[in-house]
Amino acid sequence: MNTTMANVSAVQKNPKVRSNLTKGCRIVLDALEQSHELSSAQDIYGRLRFIDESSPGLTTIYRSLEMLVSLGLVQAVDLGDGEKRYEVVTPGEHHHHLVCGNCKKSTHLDQCLVEDIESAIHKKYGFVIQSHVLELFGICAECKTQDK
Repeated sequence: MNTTMANVSAVQKNPKVRSNLTKGCRIVLDALEQSHELSSAQDIYGRLRFIDESSPGLTTIYRSLEMLVSLGLVQAVDLGDGEKRYEVVTPGEHHHHLVCGNCKKSTHLDQCLVEDIESAIHKKYGFVIQSHVLELFGICAECKTQDK
């Protein structure tokens, strides 16, 4: 199952969360829920403008994305090119990604591989980790096959 689509239902099932959002946030969240891939603010803007020229401007989209990230409904992902991408997440959860350096395709890891490391760090150093980010960069199987 597509991870993004699984998380959509968690947001859609809570009408109180959705009703408390600004109109701009609801529009941006809807656009992200309909996407099956990571989307930049520019991607969202382009999709919305293609559908309706009176859709929110780029500044509203950026502000809405910041708000959705702060609420834990959306995760910002840095693929190493200076432009953040966004995806819907279940509040309190996060995703890690494999990122191909050739085609820029990203793949969700279906589990958090960092939790065991966090536990070991806490045990050895007494350090309490509050958050982490993990994006692994390399060459996907498809690009590796094409290079041969």
